[in-house]
Amino acid sequence: MSWITTNIRFPEEMYMGLKIEAAKQRKSVASLIREKIQKKDAVNTSGNTLLKNLARVAADNATTMKSKRLSKLLIQMRYEQ
Repeated sequence: MSWITTNIRFPEEMYMGLKIEAAKQRKSVASLIREKIQKKDAVNTSGNTLLKNLARVAADNATTMKSKRLSKLLIQMRYEQ
């Protein structure tokens, strides 16, 4: 199996929660995240379920992001320190 390395940004509270959970299970944060993604993929195998979830997220974003430009927010998030 070949591996790919990537960077992911988490809110500080979420990251600390993952660190604590990983420490309790004596695992790395990376392995914990991989396990969670695999479990999530196994549960969400239905295309309709995925589309429904995507529609829900889009609707939530539309209400919270009124008059905000997503591209501008993404650039700010990328370069904030």
